[in-house]
Amino acid sequence: MAVALLVVAGGSIAFAGTSLVGAPDRDRPSATAPPPPAPTLLSAARPITRGSKTDVTAVRPLGLRQDQQYRLRVYVNGEKATELDLPDQEQFVISDVDLVEGDNEITASLIGDGGESADSAPISVVRDDRPPVIRVSQPGTDETVYADSTTLLGRTEPGADISITDARTDISIATSLQPDGHFSAALSLDLGNNPLVLRSTDAAGNRSSVRFNVVRAVSEASVSLSIAPTELFTEDLPATIEMTARVRDELDRPVDGAQVTFSVSPPTRETMTYRTTSTRGVARWNDLVVDPADSTGVWLIGVLAVLPSGLELRDDESFSLH
Repeated sequence: MAVALLVVAGGSIAFAGTSLVGAPDRDRPSATAPPPPAPTLLSAARPITRGSKTDVTAVRPLGLRQDQQYRLRVYVNGEKATELDLPDQEQFVISDVDLVEGDNEITASLIGDGGESADSAPISVVRDDRPPVIRVSQPGTDETVYADSTTLLGRTEPGADISITDARTDISIATSLQPDGHFSAALSLDLGNNPLVLRSTDAAGNRSSVRFNVVRAVSEASVSLSIAPTELFTEDLPATIEMTARVRDELDRPVDGAQVTFSVSPPTRETMTYRTTSTRGVARWNDLVVDPADSTGVWLIGVLAVLPSGLELRDDESFSLH
C-alpha cells in the first residue's frame, strides 16, 4: 500500500512516496523467478554395500544465480533423507545418506527463490548386510558314499564367490561356480570322514562359512559274471551261450534296477552288446548264438553294472571255440 507524506521544507510543501510492502519471503516461490536446474548425482563408488549409510557425490548445475542461496535436498526411494546448503564447489560429497535394507533409489533437487527443481537422474545403491547362505544338496547330510570319488553340489547367493578347502590339510579344492550361485566340486575321498570348509563372500562383503563332512564307507558292492558253456567245438555248432550277472549293492544286497550291459568280443568280429536291468540282483543274456562260420579261438565276455547310486561295477569271463 502506497502512502503520501507531507513534508514541509523551507516553507514549501512536497509530497514523498514510499511503500509498506514487506521484502519478498525467500521461502516462498517467486512469481517471476523460475525453478533452479536440477543437480547431477554421480554413480556410487560402491553400488552394493553392507553399511547403513553411503556417501553421494553431486555436481553443482550451471546457470545458478549469484544473488540467490540454494538448498540441496536428497531423497531415498522418494522420501526426504537430508537437506543442506548448496556448497560452492562444482563437485562435492554428501556424507552419510541413510540407506534402507535392499534397493535404494537416490535423487536430489535444488530449492531456490523459484521453488524446487526437478529431481536429478537417480542413482542406485543396494544395502545388503546379510551373509550369504551356503547349501549343499549332494551328497545328503546323512548320506554315506561308497565310491572313492563323488561330486559335491550346492548353492550360494547369486553373485557371491565360493571356496572349498579340505579341513584337514587346508588345501583348496577346484570349484565350478555359476552366476546364479550353483556350484560343484569333484571330490577324491579317503575311507572314513572327509571334512570340508565352505566359505562364501557376497558383493557387499558379507561372509559366511559352513563345515560339511562326507563319509566314505567300505563298499560291499559287486558284480559277478558266469557263462555256460565255457568251451565249444565247431562240430557242436550252432550253440547258444548263456550269460548271467549277479549284482550286489554297497551293503551286499541284491539290486533291482541296476543298468547292466553285456559285451561279447569274438576273435575276428566286432564287439556285440546287450543291455538290460537286474531283477532281484540277476541280469541275463541267454540268446547269443555261435554259428559254424564263426571264428575259432577265445571269445571275451564282459559285463558293466551301474548301480542306482551311480557306482560302476565290472567283471569279465571268456569261452573257447575249437
